[in-house]
Amino acid sequence: MMKRSIVIKALTITLLSGMTAGCGGGASPDAEGKTAKEIDFNAPLEFTLTSSGATSPENFQLAVTQFLQKKFPNWKFNYIQRTQGTTAQELVTAGTAIDVVLEAHTGIIDGVINPGIQYDITDLIKKNNIDLNRFEPVTIDAMKTMANGQIWGLPVSMMSVVTFYNKDIFDKFGVPYPKDGMTWDEMTELSKKLSKEVDGTQYLGLVGNTGHMLLMNNFSLPYVDAQTSKSTFHNEKWKTIMETVFKGEAQDSGFKKYLTDNKNKMPGKDEFIKKKNLAMYVYFSELATDPNMQGMNFDMVSAPTYKELPNVGFQPIPTYAILASTSKHKEESMEIIKYLASDEYQMARAKLGFITPLKSEEVRKSMGADYSKKLNWNAVFYKPFAPIPVKGAYENIGEKPLVSLVPDYVLGNKDVNTVMREAEETANKAIDSARK
Repeated sequence: MMKRSIVIKALTITLLSGMTAGCGGGASPDAEGKTAKEIDFNAPLEFTLTSSGATSPENFQLAVTQFLQKKFPNWKFNYIQRTQGTTAQELVTAGTAIDVVLEAHTGIIDGVINPGIQYDITDLIKKNNIDLNRFEPVTIDAMKTMANGQIWGLPVSMMSVVTFYNKDIFDKFGVPYPKDGMTWDEMTELSKKLSKEVDGTQYLGLVGNTGHMLLMNNFSLPYVDAQTSKSTFHNEKWKTIMETVFKGEAQDSGFKKYLTDNKNKMPGKDEFIKKKNLAMYVYFSELATDPNMQGMNFDMVSAPTYKELPNVGFQPIPTYAILASTSKHKEESMEIIKYLASDEYQMARAKLGFITPLKSEEVRKSMGADYSKKLNWNAVFYKPFAPIPVKGAYENIGEKPLVSLVPDYVLGNKDVNTVMREAEETANKAIDSARK
């Protein structure tokens, strides 16, 4: 079994994986002309960090603060858990001087832009000789796109999806295991050999987490056009996504019966981990660190690709360490950000099985080194990541209308044209309401 300390760290960083991790800088001058070596690391400074992840202080201490404390022993780090009553906007309104925000790309609008705490660190990057080429290009491009050419923070963590598979189910039915590089069509055909009822148990062949399959789609489609603030569901590629990802489920009578019996709730993590009746599950790679997975006989391969885009993987969800405009110690806060983007910190995360935003082969090859099982970690980087599209202020509003209609599509209650039309109408009404 995995050592208890590793389990604790893995659990902790899993909670942070929508918000954290690893670049070094030298003694070059900062924004006010000082050099990095002139920063007084012995000064008893205090820093406030926060994140929309709502991670508990205890878990944040284990995953982030303890590392910062060792690196900067004379500095004190205060973490504010963002829950109801402590949103970014409320903290700013209360006059809290936030220094660093750990924010996933999907949370930047609410966590940084709306409260108005963005701060361009382009000059600090140049003066600290930080090489942006060290990072996965899509993470830097996504930040620049979101920030209209500016850079508000460095990528320190990344999430993407793989296909997990339960070896016991494959062995039970004598079916060969899936391989890296398979398309949705190939995996759908494979799933047909695994979707059957045996001794009262309905086995399911293939399920992709609905929200992730849509949000992180390979076609780089946003839910809402950032320029027009209108839903994009009229785009024909959304039909391709629906007809590809959910094709197998819609054709499988056993799956549809299971969905009906499950009160139209799409199956997923519980079926894979707890009920163990799901053969293949497309989900975040961090699922491997779930302690409930330790007793399972599983492995992973790359997430399926579209035949239209055979060499393009899913979009990642990067998390950035963002320097807040409210910080009274911007140069020192930049040192914190540099450390979280360093090889040292990134290596520690990668060894536990978490995706690094660094291109470093050494760091990438270390993935899973401290993990208890020998897994196919290469599945994470098997295909190049799809670009992350421009996302406007109403992006989050556009998601629910389509996600909520997926069960109706799978069950055949509504065809794809009806689903896309209704999703678009509902999304646009919700956006109009929010704009007013």
